[in-house]
Amino acid sequence: MRFVQMDGLPEGRALVDLDKLTHAVPQGDGGGTRLYLGAQHLDVPHTLGELENVLAGRERGDDGEGSGAGFHMR
Repeated sequence: MRFVQMDGLPEGRALVDLDKLTHAVPQGDGGGTRLYLGAQHLDVPHTLGELENVLAGRERGDDGEGSGAGFHMR
């Protein structure tokens, strides 16, 4: 099991088991995404690009340039 903690909608945080994540669907106007975890779903305030960064351990708005993939360089 691999877990990541992320913001959820409505306001709150959720601990998500990445092994159960089947797919993610953008939610139109709001800029959020619906994550499907088996028979359940979770709405998160991340776009697909931001979601990819969060799941990879990067900062939410990281565009990939100069990224340490969760490792901070000194």
